[in-house]
Amino acid sequence: MTKRLVLVSALLGASLLTACGSREEAPPPVVAPPPQAVDHYSGHWRGLARVSSSLPGAPQQMDVSMTVTADNPGQCGSFEYGAIGCSGVWNCLSPFDAPTMDLQETVRFGGERCPQGAQVFLRATDNPNQLFFSYRNAAIAAEGTLERGDY
Repeated sequence: MTKRLVLVSALLGASLLTACGSREEAPPPVVAPPPQAVDHYSGHWRGLARVSSSLPGAPQQMDVSMTVTADNPGQCGSFEYGAIGCSGVWNCLSPFDAPTMDLQETVRFGGERCPQGAQVFLRATDNPNQLFFSYRNAAIAAEGTLERGDY
């Protein structure tokens, strides 16, 4: 009986060891990186915007040169309106993956020609090298298409 008990114990132990030892660990699950946000806006842009204004002597168009630089809340770009002679920075009010980017303008040079506080909207187009530009401030509005480039 003792031999039989020892033999059964040995067989059970061997089967347990075989079952436990032969089991391979499952590989950890593969985690895909989070999708990258689509960034339609970063870069250097230039173009003409048609101006509508009730102000006497306002130009009919303005040349726009801008750089959009960072995807974070706060300052994210700079602008220059050449014919008007003013420039400054933008604070981004919407994320870079939004279909329309909302910017708050702060004029740093030429404030006598460009009133503070304009709202600027950028909208992605089907062409990744073009943006629709829209400017609104007091009695001035301007719209146009800007081209991406190395300016």
